[in-house]
Order: sequence, then structure tokens, then C-alpha cells
Amino acid sequence: MPHDRMPTSTASPQLSKMNYEVVRTLGTGAGSTILLIRDSATSRRYALKVVRRQGPDDDIYVNQAMQEFHVARMINHPNILKVYDCRVRKSWFRTTGVELLMEYVDGFVLDDVPSLPIPKLVAVFRRVADAMAHMHRRGVYHGDLKPGNLMISKSGEVKVIDFGTAWIRGEDKARVQGTPYYMAPEQASDRIVDEKTDLYNFGATMYRMFTGEYANLGIPGLDNGRLNRARMKTPAALVAEIPKSLSDLIMQCIAPKPDRRPSGMAEVRDRLDEIAAELGSEADDLTDSDVLD
Repeated sequence: MPHDRMPTSTASPQLSKMNYEVVRTLGTGAGSTILLIRDSATSRRYALKVVRRQGPDDDIYVNQAMQEFHVARMINHPNILKVYDCRVRKSWFRTTGVELLMEYVDGFVLDDVPSLPIPKLVAVFRRVADAMAHMHRRGVYHGDLKPGNLMISKSGEVKVIDFGTAWIRGEDKARVQGTPYYMAPEQASDRIVDEKTDLYNFGATMYRMFTGEYANLGIPGLDNGRLNRARMKTPAALVAEIPKSLSDLIMQCIAPKPDRRPSGMAEVRDRLDEIAAELGSEADDLTDSDVLD
């Protein structure tokens, strides 16, 4: 079956030059399967996302995979999952699928991590904030930040993943992007994705991970959103161990009006640095967490 290969990132491994064996299936999602593979020449392990196009309904997944690779070439940060190569499969000039060669992270998405101590969670979100600040400087906005799109490895690495619905400044966007539990009100009502909506997604993710509750009890933008917010408790009111400085930051990130949120991810990162110092040096060490074993 013939295939085309999109240009690769600098000094990246290439699927066309790799002989590999499939170790196991890591997971399946909407329109894709993630495989753990091993390069036969180097024994290095990678994740391979395989998207099959079986009909027009699968075009969205094909386009998201190619968007993910496009975004990956614009950003380079230790806390962002690397996407090394993209191979477009074709048959009789029709696209039949896409394969993405990605960094393999031996760990868990935050949704699946047992409860982490508050200092450890602060360390996780400091790294995420730094990664997001890097993205925003390059005009890339994630649009769907949530616990399921953040990974922590068994060795303590933190990775932001899944850029298939990311928005690049200047591009058109024709649909609502995001996950209702974490979406900013303007994402639902006006289809906006920008630095301020990422701030909201980030804050809603922190709210969920620090409290176990959702910041958005209904779909934002609907009438019940205002009622839910009226009875929302602050993180410090839900968990006594959360310092006021952290609780205030989370609530400012999920302010309903964008201009009431922090100025940007760099400010959030700096404030998390101050909170980490307040909590002590333990906040910066993720490698000794038994919950990841």
C-alpha cells in the first residue's frame, strides 16, 4: 500500500526508516488505537497512534492527527509530549489512515492517578503552566486541557498531551472545542479558544485535582451555569489543607469573565513557584511518590 510521509521534526526518528515490533496495545480512543512499539535496531520504545479512515465520518480523526503533528513542529518543551513523525497512508490516491510516531510515557493520565499530596500536585501544575506558557508564546492554544490530557510518568515526568484540537493563532475554527466540565463560558457560547480559555481550562483542571469536585457542574454558557457558580465552594472551603494563596489562584483562573483571570500562564507559573516555596522544597520532587509505582 503506498503512503506519503509528512516532513519530520528536526533529528527525529522516522517511520519509513524504522523496523519495529508491536509490544502491546496501550489504549483505544475515538477513531484511533495507541500501540507500544519497539525499534528493532535501537530497542527504543515509542507510542504509535494509528488512525484508520473507513469512511467520511473518520475524516475528523484523520485531520486531528495531522493537526497534532503540525502543532508538534511548532513547540519544543520537556513537559510537552513529543510527536516525531507522521505517515499518511494512501490507496489509489485516497487517504486510508494516519500514523503518528510519539514519545512513549510509562505512566498515567492524571484521571487515573490515585490522590497526590498537595505539594506534589503543585509541582505537577507548575510544570504544566510552564509548558502552556511556552505554547502561548508560539501562538498555540490547547483548547482541551483536562486531567485526561496530562500525564505523569513513573519517574516523575509531567507531559501535556493531545493537540488534535489545538488552535493556532490566525487559523479559522468552525466548531466548539473542549470538554464541558472544563470549558470556559466563552468557549461554549462564542467558540473562542485563546490564552484566557486555556487559563480557565487549567484552573478547572486544578479545581478537579485538588478538590475531587468539578468547577463546572453543568455545561458552561447555559442558564444553569450561573446557578452552579453561585453555590460553588472555594477549594480551601472544600479541603482545609489547601493554602489560601492556591485557592485564590484557582478561583481567579476560573473567573467567568476573561479579564478577571490572570494575565497569562507565565503569571500562573510564577505564582505557583511562590506557593511551592510556601509549601517547602518537597513540592518540587515528584520522583518519590509511591502512588505512581
